[in-house]
Amino acid sequence: MKAFILALQLMTRLPVKKEIPVTDERLIGGIVYWPFVGVIVGAIDCLVFGLLSFLMPKSVAAAFAVLCQLCVTGGFHLDGLCDTADGIYSARSQERMLEIMKDSRVGTNGVIAAIFDIGLKILVLSQLKNPVPAILLAPVAGKCVQGILIYKSHYPRAHGLGASYVGKISAAVMTGCLMCGLILIELGLFLAGHRWLLCAPLVFILVSVCYRFYIHKKIGGMTGDTLGAGNELSELVFMLTLLVGQRFGL
Repeated sequence: MKAFILALQLMTRLPVKKEIPVTDERLIGGIVYWPFVGVIVGAIDCLVFGLLSFLMPKSVAAAFAVLCQLCVTGGFHLDGLCDTADGIYSARSQERMLEIMKDSRVGTNGVIAAIFDIGLKILVLSQLKNPVPAILLAPVAGKCVQGILIYKSHYPRAHGLGASYVGKISAAVMTGCLMCGLILIELGLFLAGHRWLLCAPLVFILVSVCYRFYIHKKIGGMTGDTLGAGNELSELVFMLTLLVGQRFGL
């Protein structure tokens, strides 16, 4: 329970007041519960969407649902996406990329990545006949691949928050994180009537594996920023998969 509360405090801005000492053991053990943090975030987003959809067009309600997620998480993962885009696409050396990613200022590539990420999410949700499964489960998709990104990865900096768990989790923790997420997603898609799309997790898992190889090639490992970017990428791929399934009646 302490590991779960710590994960909730780390990845959200929800007012969880309980004092939990931060240890590497709790950070690592809490990774298994990250998908459950995702479903809590998704449920809050769904509540906002559901309330506002009675008052205004679906596209506007979807925009506020996306904004709600940013508020609940404090833009935690979006910040990682911006920093990753600035560093990876700076066309500099590996060392300089890591320095740029550490800089708190956001550059042109980071702004473009943020605009595209937020805009595409709103657009996809607006096009879905029933966006509730996407709103609820996309944060779960983003969290459940984190174990894949972290497992046996190298942390390319001397220190940082990511150094506490990148490359240090066991196969059991990685599998637990993935399976918890998959169970939540499969159950949600089944209840929503997406029979064929029960295979949807295969798509974002494959993309995440490819992303892992790409980042390792670029900077020699994973940082907290690249994990955040991986979260945003998996959410988008999951949403897009639902949209493709809808287009072909699946």
